[in-house]
Amino acid sequence: MTATIDRWQQLLASWDAQQTGYLPRREERFAVMARTIGEVIGDSFVALDLGCGPGSLSQRILTAYPGATAVAVDSDPLLLELGRQTLARYAERLHLIDADLRDPHWHHRLGVENVDVVVSTTALHWLDPGTLYAVYRRAADLLRPGGLLLNGDNLPYDTTQSTHQRLAAAADDRVTHRAFAVDGVPDWARWWAAATADPLLTAVAEERAARRQQADRTYGPRDAEQVTPLSTHVAALSAAGFREIGTIWQHHDDRVLLAVR
Repeated sequence: MTATIDRWQQLLASWDAQQTGYLPRREERFAVMARTIGEVIGDSFVALDLGCGPGSLSQRILTAYPGATAVAVDSDPLLLELGRQTLARYAERLHLIDADLRDPHWHHRLGVENVDVVVSTTALHWLDPGTLYAVYRRAADLLRPGGLLLNGDNLPYDTTQSTHQRLAAAADDRVTHRAFAVDGVPDWARWWAAATADPLLTAVAEERAARRQQADRTYGPRDAEQVTPLSTHVAALSAAGFREIGTIWQHHDDRVLLAVR
């Protein structure tokens, strides 16, 4: 039993290492988001985490605020299982929900009608603009007046800002070369190859493959190069009725975007 628990923790640690290989300021981003919630909302709240993966951001928030609860949504069964197995100590305060944000009815699975804050990190960039607009509208409906939306992600510069784009790309290249080529951290492809081959994840990996095929038939295949620019996020948030929309933390195109309901 102990060996199995240790292996789950190793898988989560390798996920964190892989993510940090792309985002060396990942923990700083998490800390900014968590601190902002406390300063504006307080230390007791319900958070909705969109595209949660194994629950990395929710884990940091719940650790910082013992009086908080989180509803965390993702459509990847492998990452959700990783979260269930490694974050069991938060079970009474963390509710992992299997739902696809491309499904117009994803919010019906939440088990809550209103939340105090909506968060997301390294997730919403893959949504096409139409879906992003719809997700932000639904987030606005779920948030109480004065509630917050915090999105930490790579939110690129517009095409008119070619110098900014070039500098951001050069910074990313330096970071990823150091992590993956020099330090030997597994990149996205290597991590997934190892995870789906792990005996603990064999069954859920097969489920994941089948469900991704079905999702591709239903919604169309994801564009692996899809990275929605900052201006589209701001426009979508404004259209959804958010106010005070602005960047509160940034390193090149790695940002935390805050919007108030």
